Amino acid sequence: MIMKENDSIQKNKNGESDISKILKDIMSGKIFVSTNIQKHLRYIFFVFFLAVFYIGYRYTVENTVRESKKLDDDIKLLRTEYIYQSSQLMEEGRKSNIIKKLQNKNLTLKEPEKPFRRINTK
Repeated sequence: MIMKENDSIQKNKNGESDISKILKDIMSGKIFVSTNIQKHLRYIFFVFFLAVFYIGYRYTVENTVRESKKLDDDIKLLRTEYIYQSSQLMEEGRKSNIIKKLQNKNLTLKEPEKPFRRINTK
């Protein structure tokens, strides 16, 4: 049972197909004044409102995700910079490096021979 294309599209009295009549009604605006559409107009507006709300919500979520990704990248960058600065500071604070810097500046500071004593006051 193979149906021909012409059989699948029904013809009206005027010789127009149902699809072309519906499209013509939509384009002319007649579909919005018919009683069937007026019954469901609240539902159509509600669905339209939900679609607009969904689009706006999705846009907001995408911006939040983009901002979160950017902040994550900034955190990674700052962490690597912190680790680098911390290692440089530890290197600068070593006893051998301090002695070399003092010798380069020709300062005559010496390391104490006796350990420091704590002075207790009453």
